[in-house]
This record gives sequence, C-alpha cells and structure tokens, in this order.
Amino acid sequence: MTPTETDHRTSAATGSGDRPRVLLLTDSDVFAGTERHILELAAGLRDLRVRVRLGCPEPSALRTRAAGLGLPTVTIQKGGLWDRPAIHTLTELLVAGEVDIVHAHNGRTGLSAAVSTSRSGVGRSVVTQHFIEPGRLRQGILQRPLRAWAHRWTNARIAHFIAISGPVRDAMIARGDATPERTSVVPNGISPPDATSAQTAKVRAEFGIPDDAPLVVCVARLEREKDVPTLIAAMKHVIASAPLTRCLIVGEGAERAALQAQIDRLGLGEQVILTGFRNDSIAFTAAADLFVLPSLAEPFGLAIVEAMALGRPVIAARTGGPGEIVVDGETGRLVEPSDPRMLSAAIATLNADPAMCARMGEAGRARYEECYTTARMARATLEVYELALAAQRSAAFR
Repeated sequence: MTPTETDHRTSAATGSGDRPRVLLLTDSDVFAGTERHILELAAGLRDLRVRVRLGCPEPSALRTRAAGLGLPTVTIQKGGLWDRPAIHTLTELLVAGEVDIVHAHNGRTGLSAAVSTSRSGVGRSVVTQHFIEPGRLRQGILQRPLRAWAHRWTNARIAHFIAISGPVRDAMIARGDATPERTSVVPNGISPPDATSAQTAKVRAEFGIPDDAPLVVCVARLEREKDVPTLIAAMKHVIASAPLTRCLIVGEGAERAALQAQIDRLGLGEQVILTGFRNDSIAFTAAADLFVLPSLAEPFGLAIVEAMALGRPVIAARTGGPGEIVVDGETGRLVEPSDPRMLSAAIATLNADPAMCARMGEAGRARYEECYTTARMARATLEVYELALAAQRSAAFR
C-alpha cells in the first residue's frame, strides 16, 4: 500500500479527522456492574462527539436502558463456541467502514473483536478487563488448555487493553495477558448520584432508625468475596460501646442465610439488618453517616465512588481497587482485610467525631470530581482509541 492509499483509508475510517466510530461490545443479557459501566461510557463518549453504538444481544436489559437514553444499538447475537454470528456481524460493520474501534468487555467478546478485526484487515480492537481474576481461571482442568490457547491468540491481536484499576492491570501483566506498553488504567466513572433528603429520611423511617443514631451502611452482594461476616463481627464490638449505632447491609446473594445466622448468634437482630436487594440502594448510601465495604477482592469498588460522590466517608479493606480509591486518613480509612477489631476501631473513631466525618466526606466528594466522573473516564478512553488508531496508521506506513 502506498502512502496515498494509506491516507485515504485512514481518513475514511475516522471521518476525515473527526472522532472515531466506536462499538461497545458485550454478550451479556443481564444488567450489573459491567453493563452499567458500558452505559456510562457510551453516554460520556457521546458527549465528546464520538459516534458510539452498543453491540449487545436482543433481548437484553442493556439494550432496553440504552434505548431509554437515546443511545443507538446493534444486535450482536452470540452462538456456538466461536460466536460465529457475532463475528460475521462485526466483520460486516468493519468492512463497511461503519466501525473503527470494537471495544469488548469480556474474554468471549474480546475473541470476537480480535477475529473480526483480523479477518477484515481494518479497525482496531480494544478490551477492558473488569476483574482481577477472570472467570476462565476458575474453569475445569480439561477446559483450561483450550481457553489458554484462545486467550493467547486473542491477546496477541488486541490493539490495546484497558484495566479499571492498577491491581487489575498488575494481575493482567503478571498472568501474561497483556504487556505494559499496551495497557492503560482507566478508572470507572459515574454520573453524580441523585438522592434527595426525602429519600434518605424515608430509609431511616422504614427501619426505625432515629435521626441521632449513627448509621453504618454497606451495599454489596452477599457473596464470600465481599466478606460481610467481618463487618457483622465488627459491629458487635461497635455496639458494645455505642449501642445506638445501626448497620444496614443492602444486597442479596448466596450467603444471606449464613449471615442472618451470624447476626442472630451475636444477638444483633435489632442493630444489624439485611435489607435484601433494593432498587433504591443509593438512598441508603445517602442516608449513611459512614459507608463500609470490607471486600477481600474488589477490582474497583463502584459503591465506594458513589459514597464519595455523596460526601460520605468510607472505610474499606486495603485490597484491590479500594486501596487506590480511598485515601487513608483523608477521604476515609483503610483497614486490613478480615480484621473485625481493626474495622470496629475505625468505625468507632469516625462515629465519635462528626467533624472528622464531615471533612472526609468533603474530601471524598472532591476526589470523585477529580478522578471518577463519567466525563473523565470518557476522555481517558478516547485517548486509548486514538492511541490504537495512531498505531494502526504507523504500521500501515511501514
């Protein structure tokens, strides 16, 4: 290819120097943290004049929510071991010049992105890793060799990787999934949460919590990795010295029965309440005096960012993403994982000092606005796209 041909092709692919055309790709038909991230990113990119579409199955919760926000979607159906329907659709979009960047959000869609960009010879693939330990590492022994080969093949053909936190990036590089020069950390960003004073008052009223009672809130799935038992054990110590303190644990999961049994065994039935899943979980965070997340393995910690955006001090285990998000002694406290005594001491100290809590809450809000907004995430992601496309142009000239 001559330089003139290269210039023409690059210009067509990027709209004569305009923003790239991006497809955010997922095969998920549920709506959880990753899908929320995709929706936030799509809205942020649109604000930057990026021509963005969401590639997802039909039907899916993400598709429905995207339609509500006026975000265009493309039906990408999965099927079979190699997702041939998805690869066929992606290849057609790339060849037609409708997409410059295929941005995938898990291993399976990463494979589809890599195959389609390789087959078409145009466009670039970007993959965001959302987990410290991807699901494939927990697959059965017989499945591992094939999956390992597929991931090696895929990873060699991905233009750039995005990790949602430093610990996620470090784990990717340690596994050999990515190289430092092809990996960027782009923290998750969220829009400012909306919680009114009426909503927060309703939370306290619903659970009979007086306005002057210190309220600790945890929003988390009730699964082992969230380590909610450590919070419950810590509350036993907190309540012994501050009996008015209450704790609401918002979420659902496989560990609920065991956690309720622990609460009953410790005699905390009136002070520590499992609320179950709530659509209005943000109102609980807004109603809190203190937000706690004791997770053992948290790749990021979106609930922590929500609490900071609402001006709430945060206590979190010093693991994974929370260790980066929370500034110990400034926006909250970091404690050692699975240490109920240390956690209870941190809760008691902050509960006893409302002025300190207020300072930490304001510092947390400022840190959210500086580091964890949707706009910042979108700008940083656009830089990755431009880096990937620049590398493509450079390779075409060689």
